[in-house]
Amino acid sequence: MEARVPTVSEIVRKAVAMTDPDGQDDIAVELLEAFEDDDRAAPGLGDSLAEEIRTTVEGLDPEADSAAGAMAGAVAVFLATKPEGGDDPADTFRVAAHVAWHGNPPANVQDWLAEHGAAG
Repeated sequence: MEARVPTVSEIVRKAVAMTDPDGQDDIAVELLEAFEDDDRAAPGLGDSLAEEIRTTVEGLDPEADSAAGAMAGAVAVFLATKPEGGDDPADTFRVAAHVAWHGNPPANVQDWLAEHGAAG
């Protein structure tokens, strides 16, 4: 049996569900809407998908006020490369932030990570 390949829509949905489970963050919700019909296979899109998600988040949140939105984007990029990941939210958040910001996330993201048990 062949493993099922997740779509971009599915990984963004999973990322938003992890980072904003109650749908309280407008940017995370808008990110979900931006990719809701994207049925491209997520694995293998690599840097182009990472860039697309990053620029989408920046376009939705030019002031970079939404830590949840930024983290939803970072987690989506992580899940595109590790579709089996995400079982432990704190580990996923920590690794995704490290990759997205090369170990130096912005202050509001650092605060968000601390609030979600993923500081460090």
